[in-house]
Amino acid sequence: MEPDAGLRQARGRRSFDLDGQVMFGAGEAGWAAQGAGDATVAALRDVAGADLYRRNAFRITGVSTYANRRAVRERRQRVGTALQVGADLDLGHALPVGPGEVRAAFDRLLDDPRRRLVDELFWLWDTDDATCACVKSLHADHDEAVRAHCAALDREADDPGPIDPELKRLWESAAESWQAVLRRAAFWDHVRHRVAALDDRQLDESAVDGLRQEFATALLRPITDLAGRNQRDQARLASLARRWPAPSVAIDDQLETVAAPRYEAARTGLATANDRLQEGDTALAAATVYTDVLPELRRLDIVVPRDRHRRTAGVHNDTAILLNNCAMILMEHTGPASEATARKWLTTALDLSSDSFTKDAIELNEQQVIELVDTFNRITYEAESLKAGYGPAVADRFLLELRQQAAGTPGEAMIDKLRRDLGTDRGGYAAVAAPRRRRTGLKLAFWAVLVAGGLFLLNQCSAGSSDTAAPAVGRPAAAAQSW
Repeated sequence: MEPDAGLRQARGRRSFDLDGQVMFGAGEAGWAAQGAGDATVAALRDVAGADLYRRNAFRITGVSTYANRRAVRERRQRVGTALQVGADLDLGHALPVGPGEVRAAFDRLLDDPRRRLVDELFWLWDTDDATCACVKSLHADHDEAVRAHCAALDREADDPGPIDPELKRLWESAAESWQAVLRRAAFWDHVRHRVAALDDRQLDESAVDGLRQEFATALLRPITDLAGRNQRDQARLASLARRWPAPSVAIDDQLETVAAPRYEAARTGLATANDRLQEGDTALAAATVYTDVLPELRRLDIVVPRDRHRRTAGVHNDTAILLNNCAMILMEHTGPASEATARKWLTTALDLSSDSFTKDAIELNEQQVIELVDTFNRITYEAESLKAGYGPAVADRFLLELRQQAAGTPGEAMIDKLRRDLGTDRGGYAAVAAPRRRRTGLKLAFWAVLVAGGLFLLNQCSAGSSDTAAPAVGRPAAAAQSW
């Protein structure tokens, strides 16, 4: 799309880095500002977006922002007649507008003074028919901001490539120019003058107050609107929004609105994974996290990174808890054979965790997976050695002592399996699965008893064994407390 003749080139200014700029605006109340029900503020919210200038009634009709009602009606009559007969019509722009849109723009100028006032803010003031007493530099500076901002949005509509130096320059110029203009009290004096000049009972000082409160947030909205429309270029646009000189609360709120579909998708995937975990299918639950949830979390981090947005951090942390629980339940059911899978899930969970309690618990579980596997390997080695040196009865006595320490935990089933694998099971105990208990929240490792008891028995075996006598299998004075 070709920019308007008056917008072909925003006037060059010095290079401007958006980083670290002071925010402009009257506060951080954002869209929830006091007086939000005022019709003028509602009109501002209605126009704020990627089509901010594309839908501007003054741009569409070619009418001056200072035109009185008589001048607007005369212009409408001339344009309407030309549209009816199909004559060539120069509206001063190359926008692809139809007759209906042109008529609607004229209607807004004549029938809605609040919308007209808002459109005046986003079109040219430095014209020969200016009726206010403002210093000329105010009008020129305002128009420079409008030209740069409008040209940037027009260029965005042309779907620019990932690297566009001119587009970057336009955005920087727009930010600098708007920031400079809004620091001048004379800007709002001009708006008050226009309220008085329009002389409509639907406009008063409250309209100026409402516009002043929300104007900075409205200027930010085109960027976040573009970010919501353009999934391919969200990273650049989100970064641009972060550096736009607007209230930080408004930036965060608008970007979270853009990211709302991603939040919903992540939560839906997480709920599905949790349902599968409750059904006992840890593999399918974890697979759902990796295929459905983690991609959404990566997309969220582009627009609403977890180090800045609590909502994003919360979804990450909930995902970490679910993966941790998948790993713990898997180890309960299958033991050391699932070490690699459990550690993979725990490593991912640790990376996702965002609060210290979750992180500490996952680190503890990860360490205890290592200890469990090491202890179980040592128990297996010791049982095999006892069986080879002293026979299956001695080996089974060792395993039965350990089984007693693990009573009531999934470690009991592990020991039973080991007894069967080694052929030491004399049938004295039947393999009984631990009772299933419904758990909520973060799941911690179950095998503290097994690790502590196993290491104790191994130490006893090492201390009491000799080349000629069977070892004495001791019993710990007190079992370690299970998580």
